[in-house]
Amino acid sequence: MKIAIISTLHTVPWGGSEELWAAMAREAVDLKHEVVISVYEWPATPDKIADLARQGARVLKRPNPYSAKQNSLIRRGARKIQASLPVLLQPGSPFRTLFDVKPDVVCIGQAGPYDTILLTRDLAELLESSSVPYVVVCQYNKETFPLNEAARESAKQFLSRAFRVAFVAEESARTAERQLAASLPNAMVVRNPVNLTDLSAVPWPSLGQACLASVARLEVDAKGQDTLFEALSSPAWRGRDWQLRLYGQGPDDTYLRKLARHYGISERVVFMGQVSDVRSIWSENHLLVLPSRVEGTPLAMVEAMLCGRPSVVTDVGGNTEWVAEPQTGFVAEASTARSFGAALERAWLTRARWEEIGKRAREQALTQYDQEAGKSLLRIILEAVGLQSLRSGAKSAA
Repeated sequence: MKIAIISTLHTVPWGGSEELWAAMAREAVDLKHEVVISVYEWPATPDKIADLARQGARVLKRPNPYSAKQNSLIRRGARKIQASLPVLLQPGSPFRTLFDVKPDVVCIGQAGPYDTILLTRDLAELLESSSVPYVVVCQYNKETFPLNEAARESAKQFLSRAFRVAFVAEESARTAERQLAASLPNAMVVRNPVNLTDLSAVPWPSLGQACLASVARLEVDAKGQDTLFEALSSPAWRGRDWQLRLYGQGPDDTYLRKLARHYGISERVVFMGQVSDVRSIWSENHLLVLPSRVEGTPLAMVEAMLCGRPSVVTDVGGNTEWVAEPQTGFVAEASTARSFGAALERAWLTRARWEEIGKRAREQALTQYDQEAGKSLLRIILEAVGLQSLRSGAKSAA
Protein backbone atom coordinates (compact mmCIF):
# COMPACT_ATOMS: atom_id res chain seq x y z
CA MET A 1 0.00 0.00 0.00
CA LYS A 2 1.18 3.52 -0.77
CA ILE A 3 0.79 5.96 2.09
CA ALA A 4 1.46 9.64 1.44
CA ILE A 5 2.23 11.89 4.39
CA ILE A 6 2.18 15.68 4.10
CA SER A 7 3.45 17.97 6.83
CA THR A 8 2.29 21.59 6.81
CA LEU A 9 4.81 22.70 9.47
CA HIS A 10 6.50 25.76 8.01
CA THR A 11 7.90 27.85 10.88
CA VAL A 12 10.55 25.43 12.18
CA PRO A 13 12.12 22.26 10.73
CA TRP A 14 10.76 19.98 13.45
CA GLY A 15 8.40 20.15 16.38
CA GLY A 16 6.12 18.14 18.62
CA SER A 17 3.45 18.33 15.91
CA GLU A 18 5.53 15.96 13.77
CA GLU A 19 6.02 13.16 16.27
CA LEU A 20 2.70 11.40 15.63
CA TRP A 21 2.89 11.10 11.86
CA ALA A 22 6.57 10.16 12.13
CA ALA A 23 5.71 7.33 14.53
CA MET A 24 3.00 6.17 12.15
CA ALA A 25 5.45 6.28 9.23
CA ARG A 26 7.93 4.09 11.12
CA GLU A 27 5.22 1.52 11.78
CA ALA A 28 4.14 1.59 8.12
CA VAL A 29 7.68 1.13 6.83
CA ASP A 30 8.21 -1.79 9.22
CA LEU A 31 5.10 -3.44 7.75
CA LYS A 32 6.50 -2.99 4.22
CA HIS A 33 4.07 -0.29 3.15
CA GLU A 34 5.40 2.23 0.64
CA VAL A 35 5.68 5.58 2.41
CA VAL A 36 6.17 8.93 0.67
CA ILE A 37 6.64 12.02 2.84
CA SER A 38 6.28 15.64 1.69
CA VAL A 39 7.90 18.29 3.91
CA TYR A 40 9.11 21.84 3.50
CA GLU A 41 12.78 22.24 2.63
CA TRP A 42 15.22 23.45 5.27
CA PRO A 43 19.01 23.97 5.18
CA ALA A 44 19.42 20.85 7.33
CA THR A 45 17.19 17.78 7.32
CA PRO A 46 15.75 16.98 10.77
CA ASP A 47 17.20 13.78 12.22
CA LYS A 48 13.90 11.93 12.38
CA ILE A 49 13.14 12.61 8.72
CA ALA A 50 16.63 11.48 7.77
CA ASP A 51 16.08 8.31 9.82
CA LEU A 52 12.83 7.59 7.98
CA ALA A 53 14.62 8.01 4.65
CA ARG A 54 17.28 5.54 5.73
CA GLN A 55 14.58 3.08 6.75
CA GLY A 56 13.07 3.19 3.27
CA ALA A 57 10.62 6.09 3.17
CA ARG A 58 10.80 8.42 0.19
CA VAL A 59 11.13 12.08 1.20
CA LEU A 60 10.00 14.85 -1.14
CA LYS A 61 11.03 18.39 -0.21
CA ARG A 62 9.06 21.38 -1.40
CA PRO A 63 10.09 25.07 -1.37
CA ASN A 64 9.26 26.91 1.85
CA PRO A 65 8.08 30.44 1.07
CA TYR A 66 7.51 31.13 4.76
CA SER A 67 11.02 30.62 6.11
CA ALA A 68 13.32 32.61 3.83
CA LYS A 69 15.26 34.83 6.25
CA GLN A 70 12.09 36.01 7.98
CA ASN A 71 12.23 37.10 11.58
CA SER A 72 9.57 35.95 14.02
CA LEU A 73 7.63 39.21 13.85
CA ILE A 74 7.24 38.97 10.07
CA ARG A 75 6.15 35.33 10.33
CA ARG A 76 3.51 36.15 12.92
CA GLY A 77 2.24 39.03 10.83
CA ALA A 78 2.00 36.77 7.80
CA ARG A 79 0.01 34.17 9.73
CA LYS A 80 -2.49 36.78 10.90
CA ILE A 81 -2.88 38.14 7.37
CA GLN A 82 -3.37 34.65 5.94
CA ALA A 83 -6.06 33.90 8.49
CA SER A 84 -8.06 36.99 7.53
CA LEU A 85 -7.82 36.69 3.75
CA PRO A 86 -9.61 34.32 1.37
CA VAL A 87 -7.81 31.06 0.69
CA LEU A 88 -4.41 31.43 -0.96
CA LEU A 89 -3.32 29.85 -4.25
CA GLN A 90 0.23 28.88 -5.06
CA PRO A 91 1.38 28.91 -8.70
CA GLY A 92 2.27 25.38 -9.79
CA SER A 93 1.46 22.91 -7.05
CA PRO A 94 4.51 21.49 -5.22
CA PHE A 95 2.29 18.52 -4.33
CA ARG A 96 1.87 17.32 -7.90
CA THR A 97 4.88 14.96 -7.63
CA LEU A 98 3.37 13.37 -4.56
CA PHE A 99 0.09 12.66 -6.34
CA ASP A 100 1.96 11.34 -9.36
CA VAL A 101 2.98 8.31 -7.27
CA LYS A 102 -0.76 7.50 -6.97
CA PRO A 103 -1.05 7.06 -3.22
CA ASP A 104 -3.80 4.88 -1.78
CA VAL A 105 -4.31 7.26 1.13
CA VAL A 106 -3.02 10.64 2.30
CA CYS A 107 -2.28 11.67 5.90
CA ILE A 108 -1.97 15.42 6.44
CA GLY A 109 -0.11 16.44 9.59
CA GLN A 110 -1.20 19.97 10.46
CA ALA A 111 -0.18 22.24 13.29
CA GLY A 112 -3.49 24.13 13.32
CA PRO A 113 -6.76 22.78 11.88
CA TYR A 114 -6.85 25.24 8.99
CA ASP A 115 -3.28 25.04 7.70
CA THR A 116 -4.17 23.30 4.45
CA ILE A 117 -6.87 25.84 3.62
CA LEU A 118 -4.88 28.92 4.57
CA LEU A 119 -1.38 27.90 3.50
CA THR A 120 -1.66 25.19 0.84
CA ARG A 121 -4.96 25.65 -0.99
CA ASP A 122 -3.52 23.79 -3.99
CA LEU A 123 -3.30 20.66 -1.84
CA ALA A 124 -6.96 20.96 -0.90
CA GLU A 125 -7.86 21.29 -4.59
CA LEU A 126 -5.82 18.23 -5.53
CA LEU A 127 -7.55 16.19 -2.85
CA GLU A 128 -10.94 17.45 -3.93
CA SER A 129 -10.33 16.52 -7.57
CA SER A 130 -8.97 13.07 -6.74
CA SER A 131 -10.67 10.05 -5.21
CA VAL A 132 -7.84 9.49 -2.71
CA PRO A 133 -9.12 9.22 0.89
CA TYR A 134 -7.37 11.39 3.42
CA VAL A 135 -6.95 11.71 7.17
CA VAL A 136 -6.21 15.07 8.80
CA VAL A 137 -4.25 15.31 12.06
CA CYS A 138 -4.66 18.62 13.94
CA GLN A 139 -2.17 19.31 16.71
CA TYR A 140 -3.59 22.48 18.25
CA ASN A 141 -6.27 25.11 17.89
CA LYS A 142 -6.45 28.72 18.98
CA GLU A 143 -9.43 29.85 21.03
CA THR A 144 -9.80 32.83 18.71
CA PHE A 145 -8.95 32.11 15.09
CA PRO A 146 -9.87 34.94 12.66
CA LEU A 147 -11.53 33.08 9.77
CA ASN A 148 -13.53 35.06 7.26
CA GLU A 149 -16.65 33.49 5.78
CA ALA A 150 -14.93 32.22 2.63
CA ALA A 151 -12.15 30.54 4.61
CA ARG A 152 -14.65 29.13 7.09
CA GLU A 153 -16.72 27.51 4.36
CA SER A 154 -13.61 26.11 2.65
CA ALA A 155 -12.32 24.70 5.93
CA LYS A 156 -15.68 23.13 6.72
CA GLN A 157 -15.82 21.42 3.32
CA PHE A 158 -12.20 20.25 3.50
CA LEU A 159 -12.53 18.76 6.98
CA SER A 160 -15.94 17.20 6.33
CA ARG A 161 -14.59 15.33 3.28
CA ALA A 162 -11.80 13.75 5.34
CA PHE A 163 -12.20 10.14 6.46
CA ARG A 164 -11.19 11.24 9.95
CA VAL A 165 -10.13 14.53 11.54
CA ALA A 166 -7.87 13.52 14.40
CA PHE A 167 -7.39 16.08 17.18
CA VAL A 168 -5.01 15.50 20.08
CA ALA A 169 -7.44 17.08 22.55
CA GLU A 170 -11.21 17.02 22.92
CA GLU A 171 -11.20 20.76 23.58
CA SER A 172 -9.49 21.43 20.23
CA ALA A 173 -12.26 19.55 18.42
CA ARG A 174 -14.99 21.45 20.28
CA THR A 175 -13.27 24.74 19.51
CA ALA A 176 -13.12 23.88 15.80
CA GLU A 177 -16.84 23.13 15.71
CA ARG A 178 -17.54 26.49 17.32
CA GLN A 179 -15.28 28.28 14.86
CA LEU A 180 -16.91 26.54 11.90
CA ALA A 181 -20.47 26.75 13.27
CA ALA A 182 -20.78 23.12 12.22
CA SER A 183 -20.48 19.63 13.64
CA LEU A 184 -17.59 17.38 12.67
CA PRO A 185 -18.99 13.84 13.01
CA ASN A 186 -15.72 12.45 11.63
CA ALA A 187 -13.66 14.09 14.41
CA MET A 188 -11.86 11.92 16.94
CA VAL A 189 -9.13 12.18 19.56
CA VAL A 190 -5.72 10.57 19.12
CA ARG A 191 -2.78 10.69 21.48
CA ASN A 192 0.71 11.83 20.61
CA PRO A 193 3.67 9.55 21.28
CA VAL A 194 6.13 10.54 23.99
CA ASN A 195 9.90 10.81 23.72
CA LEU A 196 10.50 8.26 26.43
CA THR A 197 11.70 4.69 26.08
CA ASP A 198 12.00 4.21 29.84
CA LEU A 199 8.67 4.82 31.55
CA SER A 200 9.85 4.33 35.09
CA ALA A 201 9.56 7.28 37.48
CA VAL A 202 12.54 9.61 37.60
CA PRO A 203 13.95 9.86 41.16
CA TRP A 204 12.96 13.05 42.92
CA PRO A 205 15.77 15.65 43.14
CA SER A 206 16.64 16.89 46.59
CA LEU A 207 14.41 19.82 47.40
CA GLY A 208 16.74 22.64 48.27
CA GLN A 209 16.47 25.33 45.66
CA ALA A 210 13.21 24.99 43.71
CA CYS A 211 14.07 24.21 40.09
CA LEU A 212 11.38 25.20 37.60
CA ALA A 213 11.58 23.96 34.01
CA SER A 214 9.99 25.50 30.94
CA VAL A 215 10.17 22.84 28.21
CA ALA A 216 8.94 24.44 25.01
CA ARG A 217 10.16 26.12 21.87
CA LEU A 218 11.20 29.71 22.48
CA GLU A 219 8.26 31.37 20.78
CA VAL A 220 6.24 33.57 23.11
CA ASP A 221 3.30 33.94 20.72
CA ALA A 222 2.41 30.31 21.46
CA LYS A 223 4.30 29.32 24.59
CA GLY A 224 3.98 32.46 26.71
CA GLN A 225 7.42 32.59 28.36
CA ASP A 226 7.13 36.37 28.49
CA THR A 227 4.17 36.00 30.83
CA LEU A 228 6.17 33.61 33.00
CA PHE A 229 9.03 36.09 33.28
CA GLU A 230 6.67 38.87 34.32
CA ALA A 231 5.05 36.69 36.98
CA LEU A 232 8.43 35.65 38.41
CA SER A 233 9.61 39.26 38.56
CA SER A 234 6.96 40.17 41.17
CA PRO A 235 8.15 41.24 44.64
CA ALA A 236 6.86 38.00 46.20
CA TRP A 237 9.28 35.91 44.15
CA ARG A 238 12.36 38.05 44.72
CA GLY A 239 12.93 36.68 48.20
CA ARG A 240 12.43 33.02 47.28
CA ASP A 241 15.07 30.46 46.39
CA TRP A 242 14.32 29.33 42.85
CA GLN A 243 15.86 28.91 39.43
CA LEU A 244 14.09 28.79 36.07
CA ARG A 245 15.59 26.65 33.30
CA LEU A 246 14.41 27.04 29.74
CA TYR A 247 14.76 23.96 27.53
CA GLY A 248 14.30 24.50 23.82
CA GLN A 249 15.18 26.68 20.88
CA GLY A 250 13.21 29.14 18.84
CA PRO A 251 12.94 32.55 17.22
CA ASP A 252 12.50 34.46 20.48
CA ASP A 253 15.74 33.40 22.18
CA THR A 254 17.33 36.86 21.97
CA TYR A 255 14.12 38.61 23.02
CA LEU A 256 13.72 36.41 26.08
CA ARG A 257 17.30 37.01 27.20
CA LYS A 258 16.66 40.76 26.96
CA LEU A 259 13.36 40.39 28.77
CA ALA A 260 15.00 38.50 31.64
CA ARG A 261 17.43 41.40 32.04
CA HIS A 262 14.58 43.89 31.80
CA TYR A 263 12.75 42.20 34.67
CA GLY A 264 15.92 41.81 36.73
CA ILE A 265 15.77 38.00 36.85
CA SER A 266 18.54 37.14 34.37
CA GLU A 267 20.71 35.65 37.15
CA ARG A 268 17.88 33.23 37.96
CA VAL A 269 17.08 32.19 34.37
CA VAL A 270 19.23 29.63 32.58
CA PHE A 271 18.90 28.95 28.86
CA MET A 272 19.66 25.24 28.49
CA GLY A 273 19.12 24.92 24.73
CA GLN A 274 17.67 21.84 23.06
CA VAL A 275 17.93 18.71 25.21
CA SER A 276 16.79 15.42 23.69
CA ASP A 277 17.04 13.32 26.84
CA VAL A 278 13.75 14.06 28.59
CA ARG A 279 14.60 12.04 31.69
CA SER A 280 17.77 14.07 32.21
CA ILE A 281 15.62 17.21 32.38
CA TRP A 282 13.48 15.80 35.16
CA SER A 283 16.40 14.37 37.10
CA GLU A 284 17.29 18.00 37.87
CA ASN A 285 13.94 19.80 38.06
CA HIS A 286 10.88 19.72 40.29
CA LEU A 287 8.10 21.56 38.47
CA LEU A 288 7.04 22.13 34.84
CA VAL A 289 5.88 25.69 34.14
CA LEU A 290 4.03 26.05 30.84
CA PRO A 291 2.14 29.35 30.42
CA SER A 292 0.98 28.51 26.88
CA ARG A 293 -1.34 30.73 24.89
CA VAL A 294 -1.97 27.97 22.36
CA GLU A 295 -1.77 24.20 22.77
CA GLY A 296 -3.16 20.87 21.69
CA THR A 297 -1.88 18.44 24.29
CA PRO A 298 1.76 19.38 24.93
CA LEU A 299 4.23 16.53 24.88
CA ALA A 300 6.29 18.30 27.54
CA MET A 301 3.39 18.13 29.98
CA VAL A 302 2.65 14.44 29.38
CA GLU A 303 6.34 13.56 29.58
CA ALA A 304 6.77 15.51 32.83
CA MET A 305 3.77 13.70 34.31
CA LEU A 306 5.10 10.29 33.25
CA CYS A 307 8.41 11.16 34.89
CA GLY A 308 6.59 12.02 38.11
CA ARG A 309 6.55 15.81 38.06
CA PRO A 310 3.69 18.24 38.72
CA SER A 311 2.91 21.03 36.26
CA VAL A 312 1.63 24.57 36.27
CA VAL A 313 -0.24 25.05 33.00
CA THR A 314 -2.85 27.29 31.43
CA ASP A 315 -6.41 26.26 30.60
CA VAL A 316 -5.85 25.93 26.85
CA GLY A 317 -6.16 22.96 24.52
CA GLY A 318 -6.24 19.62 26.29
CA ASN A 319 -4.28 20.66 29.40
CA THR A 320 -7.19 20.25 31.80
CA GLU A 321 -7.96 16.85 30.26
CA TRP A 322 -4.73 15.75 31.96
CA VAL A 323 -4.08 18.15 34.85
CA ALA A 324 -6.58 18.64 37.67
CA GLU A 325 -5.84 21.06 40.50
CA PRO A 326 -4.72 20.33 43.14
CA GLN A 327 -4.50 16.57 42.58
CA THR A 328 -2.02 16.45 39.69
CA GLY A 329 -0.91 20.04 39.13
CA PHE A 330 -2.03 23.64 38.95
CA VAL A 331 -4.09 25.43 36.31
CA ALA A 332 -4.15 29.12 35.43
CA GLU A 333 -7.31 30.36 33.78
CA ALA A 334 -5.36 32.37 31.23
CA SER A 335 -1.85 33.11 30.02
CA THR A 336 -1.57 36.43 31.81
CA ALA A 337 0.92 37.46 34.44
CA ARG A 338 -1.85 37.85 37.00
CA SER A 339 -3.55 34.51 36.33
CA PHE A 340 -0.40 32.46 35.84
CA GLY A 341 1.25 34.22 38.78
CA ALA A 342 -1.68 33.20 40.98
CA ALA A 343 -1.31 29.57 39.88
CA LEU A 344 2.43 29.72 40.60
CA GLU A 345 1.65 31.10 44.04
CA ARG A 346 -0.73 28.22 44.77
CA ALA A 347 1.98 25.81 43.65
CA TRP A 348 4.62 27.45 45.82
CA LEU A 349 2.42 27.25 48.92
CA THR A 350 2.19 23.48 48.46
CA ARG A 351 5.88 23.04 47.68
CA ALA A 352 6.32 20.40 50.36
CA ARG A 353 3.78 18.23 48.52
CA TRP A 354 5.23 18.50 45.01
CA GLU A 355 6.68 14.99 45.08
CA GLU A 356 3.34 13.55 46.18
CA ILE A 357 1.48 15.53 43.49
CA GLY A 358 4.01 14.35 40.93
CA LYS A 359 3.33 10.72 41.83
CA ARG A 360 -0.40 11.23 41.28
CA ALA A 361 0.33 13.01 38.00
CA ARG A 362 2.33 10.01 36.87
CA GLU A 363 -0.49 7.61 37.76
CA GLN A 364 -2.93 9.76 35.80
CA ALA A 365 -0.69 9.95 32.74
CA LEU A 366 -0.10 6.20 32.71
CA THR A 367 -3.85 5.65 32.33
CA GLN A 368 -4.26 8.18 29.50
CA TYR A 369 -1.27 8.09 27.18
CA ASP A 370 -1.10 5.78 24.16
CA GLN A 371 2.00 3.60 24.27
CA GLU A 372 1.42 2.66 20.61
CA ALA A 373 0.34 6.00 19.17
CA GLY A 374 1.95 5.34 15.78
CA LYS A 375 0.08 2.07 15.42
CA SER A 376 -3.17 3.75 16.44
CA LEU A 377 -2.87 6.34 13.68
CA LEU A 378 -1.83 3.69 11.16
CA ARG A 379 -5.00 1.71 11.93
CA ILE A 380 -7.04 4.80 11.08
CA ILE A 381 -5.11 5.23 7.83
CA LEU A 382 -5.73 1.60 6.84
CA GLU A 383 -9.41 1.89 7.75
CA ALA A 384 -9.69 4.81 5.31
CA VAL A 385 -8.32 2.66 2.51
CA GLY A 386 -10.59 -0.23 3.45
CA LEU A 387 -13.69 1.96 3.36
CA GLN A 388 -12.65 3.40 0.00
CA SER A 389 -12.25 -0.13 -1.38
CA LEU A 390 -15.71 -1.10 -0.15
CA ARG A 391 -17.25 1.95 -1.80
CA SER A 392 -15.43 1.27 -5.06
CA GLY A 393 -16.62 -2.35 -4.97
CA ALA A 394 -20.20 -1.29 -4.37
CA LYS A 395 -20.07 1.12 -7.32
CA SER A 396 -18.66 -1.60 -9.57
CA ALA A 397 -21.38 -4.03 -8.53
CA ALA A 398 -24.04 -1.42 -9.25
